[in-house]
Amino acid sequence: MTEQVADGEWQRLAPLALVFLILSGTQKFVRENLYLFVGAGAGVAFLDWMGPRELLLGLLALLLIIVASAMIYHRRFRFRLEQDAVRVRRGLLVRRELRIRFGRVQNIQLGQPFYFRPFGLVRFSLETPGAAEKEVELPGIPMALAEQMRDRIAGLTEAVPDVEGPATDDEAGVVPMAGEHEQLLFAATSWRLFVHGLSSNQIWLLVGAFVYLFGTFSERVLRRLSDTDVYETVTGTAPSGPMLWVVLLILIAAVLFLLSGLLALVRFHGFRLLDRRGRVVGSGGLLDRREQTVRRAKITGLTLRQTALGRLWGAWYLMVRQTTSGANEVDYTRQGFVVPGLRAEDNGLVGELVPGWQVPEVFSPISARFRSRYWLLILLLFAPVIIALSIWLGQGHPIVVLVGLALTLVTLLTHLRYRRWGWSLNGYQLWVRQGLLGHSLEVFEIDRVQQAQISQSPYQRRHDLASLNLVLPQGSVSIPFLPLEDAAGLANRALHAAETSTMHRV
Repeated sequence: MTEQVADGEWQRLAPLALVFLILSGTQKFVRENLYLFVGAGAGVAFLDWMGPRELLLGLLALLLIIVASAMIYHRRFRFRLEQDAVRVRRGLLVRRELRIRFGRVQNIQLGQPFYFRPFGLVRFSLETPGAAEKEVELPGIPMALAEQMRDRIAGLTEAVPDVEGPATDDEAGVVPMAGEHEQLLFAATSWRLFVHGLSSNQIWLLVGAFVYLFGTFSERVLRRLSDTDVYETVTGTAPSGPMLWVVLLILIAAVLFLLSGLLALVRFHGFRLLDRRGRVVGSGGLLDRREQTVRRAKITGLTLRQTALGRLWGAWYLMVRQTTSGANEVDYTRQGFVVPGLRAEDNGLVGELVPGWQVPEVFSPISARFRSRYWLLILLLFAPVIIALSIWLGQGHPIVVLVGLALTLVTLLTHLRYRRWGWSLNGYQLWVRQGLLGHSLEVFEIDRVQQAQISQSPYQRRHDLASLNLVLPQGSVSIPFLPLEDAAGLANRALHAAETSTMHRV
């Protein structure tokens, strides 16, 4: 039995939490000011203007400010567990008090960075519907206390009575031992996690960062090396001409892919997905072990995704959808509850997470006039350009050939986009498929729909077509170029289901 903490006792963060606050404060400052600093080469010009001494003094002053702010924040931070809520007092210059009821919590996260592990400390955080970020974050609290709070909020144990004297097991609400009432739903191998990194969109972020840094700093580095023996040795032994660029591109691509795979392996190392007494729990991580707990009733939808590179490897990943702060289109880049390392044969996991849900074998396509309309627009855009260039430069000119190839490519991509679109309604669950080179499958129950919007362009009105936009707790999902009858039928059925639903959601 773990040590219990009675309700109403104010708790403080551990002294080691200062490390986390300093690191997170530094990361936040860099993230918010990086683009301002390095934009348009301003960073290089600034570094050239400042000397090493001034730069070092500036960095030390910035570090002192961050450390002092973290110390004040840490000293003023208090939290306590109440009968049905968590109360937090925090603030730097202005003290604020926040109270979160258990019933509003939709995501519970426990993180344990490597520097917390020897001391048995964790980072505990809560997310509520509509919050743009974590609403409560308690860095540096004992593991036993974090597990007690997690189980209380998730409804796995009862409240600890605030009475004097030892409590019996029946009164205290014993925290379940590890492994008790757990069912393993999925476990990802190291190779699958590495492949997830190879196929994720993270590789394009690394490519973009490399291109920017290479373009910003390469000229400065080469200028400083131009008068050294190193520069003459490299230029004298390296292959010249196009072969040099081919070798460099292959080497850089290999390094970036390897780095992306290793980052995914570090982030999700040992990933396991569990069913813990009706709650969905995902855990994993090498340097920062993380555990996320989600109530099934708080799941508003699921997304199965396969990127363009993922199709080469047969790799999928799944995202658990919850209520977000806006009604914009579902943001697939937002880091949430992710289940990595899936294969096509693992798609049955959808039914394990939400009983009754199953990936359909057949999807109803959208109207072929979607493709025809965009082909017509593309032709009207490219045809005059090709004709004008052919008259001016000649039919066999390389520029004319390139424009013709671009026309062919755009036409092909439009066809692929059309082929990806599809939808399937099975009882109350609606599946929407979309994509281009990769594709995603979005599923939700139609009684979750908060608003249904039908729109028609003049072209669609002439052909009895419409586009349907469904506003959901996790964002909005659109299906273009549906027959008007199908769009109206889906909208009416979704709104009727939402108004008459008797499903008990907690």
